[in-house]
Amino acid sequence: MKFVFCIVACVSTIALHAQKTVDVTKGTTSAMALTFFDAVNGEPIVFAKFTHLVDGSPYFRDEWMKGNVVMNGEEKQYAGILLKLDLYQNEVHYQTQSGVEMIAVTPIQRVILFDTAAQQIFNFVNGQFIEANSPVRGWYLLLTEGQAMLFKQIKKDLYEHRPYDAATTEQSISNSTHYYILYKGKFTEIKKLRALPDLLPEKKSLISDYLKSNNLSGKTDSDFEKVIGYFNGLN
Repeated sequence: MKFVFCIVACVSTIALHAQKTVDVTKGTTSAMALTFFDAVNGEPIVFAKFTHLVDGSPYFRDEWMKGNVVMNGEEKQYAGILLKLDLYQNEVHYQTQSGVEMIAVTPIQRVILFDTAAQQIFNFVNGQFIEANSPVRGWYLLLTEGQAMLFKQIKKDLYEHRPYDAATTEQSISNSTHYYILYKGKFTEIKKLRALPDLLPEKKSLISDYLKSNNLSGKTDSDFEKVIGYFNGLN
């Protein structure tokens, strides 16, 4: 499967790229990023949509994060770019060399974001590049790779209401978390952790026993990662 090959080939070297091609301690754009500005088409940001936002955010993180980008049809990573990921409108925002905020129009396959303070790497995959049984829309955080691949979606929902006697409508954005498994070409939402044995029928009894013996609740990413990691280890 093309997608799986790309992830296996690229994700396994993320840490290496982070050390060798991105100096995340500095604010300067790397030489690799200069070619990104040549390769990407962008358009100016229009902020009018969220002029009355009083709670929540459309972004994965509000602050700019250093990151790498993989474009459609390319294997190389463009490194050291200042990025924001809009999970409400499924847009990639980037900052130009002159500090102007733009929206990427050119299709982007993956965005890898670095949180230097927490020493974390977030690998987001564009759903349209996930080769599955049905079209996938949005950005998904890759949590586990292998024969079965685990993804997390942070879904953003916009709500509008007008307070009593107010002249304007207020907006708020809420988050909800959804987990998905990509297995044998099927991209399926995991409604609850206890449903995983049925989604992995070849090892159903072993997965059921693992869930019981480890007393996993499904309230954290780690619970899902442990089960999928266990299943991949069996194969």
